[in-house]
Amino acid sequence: MEIKTPARKTALLPLIVIFLLVNVVLMIWNKRLTAMGVDVPVLQVGNLVLFLLFLLSGLMYRGSSNTTQAFLRPVYGGMMLKLFGGVIAAFIYIYVMREKVNKPALFGCMFLYVLYSALELRTLLKKNPAH
Repeated sequence: MEIKTPARKTALLPLIVIFLLVNVVLMIWNKRLTAMGVDVPVLQVGNLVLFLLFLLSGLMYRGSSNTTQAFLRPVYGGMMLKLFGGVIAAFIYIYVMREKVNKPALFGCMFLYVLYSALELRTLLKKNPAH
């Protein structure tokens, strides 16, 4: 007997796995990253913010239809959500920290954004291979 998992849950599973994996790596390499001048709490908060933004974006895709226009609407909406959410979070951090901004942590957050984007693209292409 085969247990079938709804497509909605399996689409979010890689996102959750990456979020947890990044947090585990940050906890394990905490001392090493700190010695390299990276502010690990900034990376952890950045990972959480990106996870929440990509989760909201993924929830927007759930209702997308098989037509191209109905598929692209939540894709563009999710792209705008992630772009503005990330920019607002970065500006808040830069405004609060002023001269104490940790550039390696900001670049690490940018890498995490690319990682989450690649994962989302892979998930979207699996969901709708015709688009």
